[in-house]
Amino acid sequence: MSNLKKRIAIFDHVGEKAGMDYYDTSLLKGFLNAGHEGYVFSNFPGSDSGNIHYSTVYEGHSDASFLVRGLRLLFGTFRAARLARKEKIDLVILHYFSANVEILVLSLITKLFGLKAAVISHDVSSFADNDSVAIQRLIYNTLCDHIIVHNQFSYTTLINQSKVKETKKVHIIRHGGYLDHIKRKTDKKGARCQLGLQENVKYILFFGQIKRVKGLDIVLKAMPNVDKEIHLIIAGKPWKDDFSYYDDIIKKHHLEDRIVKKIQFIEDDERDKYFVAADVNVLPYRTIYQSGVLLMAMSYGLPVIASDLPANREIISDERNGLLFQSKDSLKLSEQINRCFNDNNFRYTISRNAIETIKRDYNWNDIARAYLDIINQ
Repeated sequence: MSNLKKRIAIFDHVGEKAGMDYYDTSLLKGFLNAGHEGYVFSNFPGSDSGNIHYSTVYEGHSDASFLVRGLRLLFGTFRAARLARKEKIDLVILHYFSANVEILVLSLITKLFGLKAAVISHDVSSFADNDSVAIQRLIYNTLCDHIIVHNQFSYTTLINQSKVKETKKVHIIRHGGYLDHIKRKTDKKGARCQLGLQENVKYILFFGQIKRVKGLDIVLKAMPNVDKEIHLIIAGKPWKDDFSYYDDIIKKHHLEDRIVKKIQFIEDDERDKYFVAADVNVLPYRTIYQSGVLLMAMSYGLPVIASDLPANREIISDERNGLLFQSKDSLKLSEQINRCFNDNNFRYTISRNAIETIKRDYNWNDIARAYLDIINQ
C-alpha cells in the first residue's frame, strides 16, 4: 500500500436525517487512524472538527417543496465539489439508496469536477420501487470509478441485475459497527424509567422506519403466541406506509395492553435509551441488503432475532451471536422469542458473542483500509 497521505471525502445529502452521520464519521476516523485526511460535506457539523473537516452544505430535516429541495441539493453539491477540487481530494464517496434524480445529480456534478467517485450501493434495488434502470446503468457504468456493496448477497444481486460492464469495479466492503457511538448514559432501570416503561416487564424492540418490507405486521401476528408477560416496543416513523394497517392488527389480536408505540422519528438520545431498555431486538424483514439496525443492536449487545434472509445470514450465526427464523413465518418467530426469554444464560451468551463479532469483523479501521486498497489500485 502506498504511504502517501490520501484525502477522502464523503458527499452525504442524507446525513443525520437517516443516521448516516454515524457511518460517515466512523469511516473517516478509520482513515485518520491510518494517517490520512477525511472530509464530510453533509448536513451536520460534527463533534470532532479538529480531526475531520466538516462542511455543512446540505439542509437537514426539511418539509420544503420538491423544487426547493432539488435546488438546495444542486447548489450544495456544486459547493461540495468545488471545495473537494480545491482540496485535491483523492476519492469522493457517495451514498446510494435508489437510482433516482438525487443520486444522478450528485454523480454528474462529481464527474463534472473531475473527481474520482466510489458509490456505496446500500440498497441494490430501491424498496420504494422507484429505481430508474437508465439512471442506474449510467451511474454504474459511466459516472463512478468504484461500486461498493456490503456483502456477497448484494454483490451477486447487483452483478446479475444491473448490467455492470466492468465487474472488477465492484467491491465488497462491510458496513461497520457502532461501538464508538454508544453512550449508555443510563442503565436499563434508568432508561425504562425515563421512557415510561415498566421496570419488571420483558420487552422486545422493533426499531427504525416502518414500511411493509420491514415486516412489523409479521411480529404483531406473532405476539398472540408469545408469552403474555413479553411486550413489544415499536419505535420509528412510517415511510410510505399507513400505521392504521398495524393498528388494525393490534386491535384484531387484542394486543393493546402489550404494545408500546412511539410512532415518530427517534432522536439519538432517545434511541440510546430504547436499545438499553429493551431485552431483545427483532428484525422480521421481508427483504434487506444490509441492516444498520442489526449492527446497532449487536453493538449494544442486544440479542437479535432476525429473518433468515441471505444478508442477515452473512452476519448472524444462528444460536451463536443471534437467532434466525424462517422469513415471513410469524409462528416460527414467536417460538424464537419465547426460546430466547426462557433461558437467561443463552441470551447472555448471544449478547456477548454479538459484541465480539462487531469488534472482530466490523471494525472501521479494517474497513477504511479496504477503501485505501481501492484508491491505491
